Amino acid sequence: MSLDHDDSKISGVLKQTAEEYADYLQIETSAERAGLDRELESMLTRLEEYGSLLERTRNVSRHALDDQVPLVHSHYQALQRTFKGIDNLENLIKRVKDDLVKMEAAVSQAETDLNPSHGFTIRPLFFRRETNLPAMNPSSPKNFEPPKIFQTDDYFFSSDSKAESCSSVLNPSSKI
Repeated sequence: MSLDHDDSKISGVLKQTAEEYADYLQIETSAERAGLDRELESMLTRLEEYGSLLERTRNVSRHALDDQVPLVHSHYQALQRTFKGIDNLENLIKRVKDDLVKMEAAVSQAETDLNPSHGFTIRPLFFRRETNLPAMNPSSPKNFEPPKIFQTDDYFFSSDSKAESCSSVLNPSSKI
């Protein structure tokens, strides 16, 4: 009987120990769960905000690629004619400068040939005159050969293409 008694005693001790451990292991998780739920809800809200921001960015990027890039390209194409006109104008200015130097040299030569004792001389208009001008033989006939100078038609558009160029720059949407 002592064996039964020992078994019941052991069983009682085990039961009591199990109950004490069960009480010890019971945790109140409702406060922690509420905190986790709040944090999870906040994270989901931020994730939705990020998703909507990403979608708006995609829409703006798509708008830029679909609408703005072709518009920029058409403006660039219209400006190509303007760039060509600017290049032509720079070439014209260089040619005018060269022709002016030639003309001043021709005038200087004419002054030398005519031996202006009457005090009438033409001074250089824009550029310094070359001082090493070849002297002409005073006994040779004095025929004046004007130097060949620029033609503005070589540097500017015709009136039709100029009008088209101006209208495309002022109203680029008409080409699209």
